[in-house]
Amino acid sequence: MSLSSVGAAMGSQSQQQVMNAVNITLLKQSQNQQKEIAGQLIQSVTATSAPSPEGSLGQNIDIRV
Repeated sequence: MSLSSVGAAMGSQSQQQVMNAVNITLLKQSQNQQKEIAGQLIQSVTATSAPSPEGSLGQNIDIRV
């Protein structure tokens, strides 16, 4: 194995490590953006109130013959 091939292999490995680091950084940024958007979406939803137990639920029964 010549020195030039070793140098090329090391350069390729170094470039791959840099690309991996960039990809991880971009992934983390994307996840942070998604987390912020999801939080905003959850906050924008208004809370709904449950029907009161004293309502008309269960007071009438329809019987069909």
